[in-house]
Amino acid sequence: MKKKQSYVCDACGYESPAWFGKCPSCGEWNTAVTFNHTDNRISQETRQVDIKPLSDVSIEESPRLKSGMEEFDRSIGGGIVPGSAVLISGEPGIGKSTFMLQLSNYIARDSQVLYVSGEESPRQLKMRADRLGLANTGNIHIMSANDITFIRTGDISRYALMVFDSLQTLKLSDVPSLPGSIVQVRECANALVSSAKSSEIPVFIVSHVTKGGQIAGPKLIEHLVDTVLYFEASKTGYRFLRTVKNRFGPSDEIAVFEMTSSGLKEIADISSVFVEDFVSSPGNIIAVISEGSRAFLVEIQALVSRPIYGTPRRLSTGVPLERVLLVAAVLTKRANIPLDSLDLYVNVAGGLQIEDTGVDLAVATALISSFTDTAIPDNFAVFGELGLDGTVRSVSSAERRLDRVKNSPFNEVISPEGKNGIKDVKQLLRLIGGIKSGEK
Repeated sequence: MKKKQSYVCDACGYESPAWFGKCPSCGEWNTAVTFNHTDNRISQETRQVDIKPLSDVSIEESPRLKSGMEEFDRSIGGGIVPGSAVLISGEPGIGKSTFMLQLSNYIARDSQVLYVSGEESPRQLKMRADRLGLANTGNIHIMSANDITFIRTGDISRYALMVFDSLQTLKLSDVPSLPGSIVQVRECANALVSSAKSSEIPVFIVSHVTKGGQIAGPKLIEHLVDTVLYFEASKTGYRFLRTVKNRFGPSDEIAVFEMTSSGLKEIADISSVFVEDFVSSPGNIIAVISEGSRAFLVEIQALVSRPIYGTPRRLSTGVPLERVLLVAAVLTKRANIPLDSLDLYVNVAGGLQIEDTGVDLAVATALISSFTDTAIPDNFAVFGELGLDGTVRSVSSAERRLDRVKNSPFNEVISPEGKNGIKDVKQLLRLIGGIKSGEK
C-alpha cells in the first residue's frame, strides 16, 4: 500500500495536492489540513467482484424491520430496510435521541442493538431510558465514545440495528481533523454508510441542523444515505417527522408525534389534531391537504384589515408567503378585491408547514371570507390550485381528498372537482356572497 498526501479545507472540503494558506473555494485562511489517501494496489487474483444478474438477487431473506410505531413505518415505506443508512436531523431538544432510544427498545425485544453516543455518558443514557420506561435495555449495547474507527474492523454482525448520535461528535482516528469539521463529518458518514451496505445492518445517523435549518455538514451527506428524515416542532408541542428523501418508498410522507413524559407518542389521525378546535367565523376555513400517501384536514385562518402604517403588512405562518402574495394578487386583479392596499395575515392552526399547492383555494376563500366579514358554514372544506388567470385548477390526489372529506363532519366541498366544482375566483366570490345573503 502506498500513501498519497493532500490538503483539505476544514471549512468547505476543498481538496488540493499542495498546501494553501487561503482556501480558493471559500476564502478562509489557515484551514488546510493534511489528509492521507491510501493507494490500494491489489493483485488481480485478490480483486474479486461479485457480479450477478439482478434477477438472481433474493430479497425474501431480508424483510423490513418494524419499529413498533406504525406511523413511522408508513412514513419510510413500510419499515426499516436491512443495510440502509438513515439520516435523521432536527433542532436541539426536539426529541431525536428520545426517538432513537424508543426505536432501539422495540428492536431490542428480539435482537441486539448498538447505540453509540458521542454526546451522553452511559449514566445519562440509562437515566433517559428509565424515564421513558424502556423494558429491553439488556439488549441495547451502549458505547459512549467519539472514535468510531472500530466500525471498520470490529465485529458488528450480532447487531440488528446501529445508532450513532450524533454525526458532528464522531471522528475517525486516521483523519487529522476535529470532530464536526467538514472532512471528519464526510469521512465518518462514508464509513458508516459503507459498513451498513457491507454488513446488511441498518444504520441510523443523528445529525444537527444549522441556523438556516439545513443538515450540518456538506450536502454530500444527504446523497450518501438512503433516507433523510427531518424532525420539526410546532408551537403546540407536536413533532412532525418529514421524509425528505427515501430510496425505498415515497419521499414526501409525514408522521406526527406528541412529546409526553414517557416519550414520543404517535398520532394516527392527524386531522383530529388540526381541526378539533375549529370555530366557524369570518376568515376561518378547513383545507384538505395531501402529504405523501395520506390526505388530512387543516384549519386555515386569514385576517384582512386596514393598515395602521402607510405600507400594508403581509405575514404568513404555515403557508409560504410567496403563495399568499400570489393568491392576493390574483384576487386583486381577477376578482376586483383591493387586497393590495390592506394588511394580510394568514395562519395554519397547529403549526404545520404546508407546501401543497392545493391550499391556494383555501387561502383565497379565507381572505375573501375575512374581507367580506362572512363566516363560511362549519361543514365546508376546500382544496384547489389557483392560476394567475384566476382559474381554479385540479390538484393531485383529488379522489383521496374527497374520500377523506366523506369520513368527516365537513361534507360540503369547494373545489374544482365534483358536481359543485369551482372554475374561477369570480365564481368563488359569488358563492361566498350567496352565503352572506343566505342564498347558499
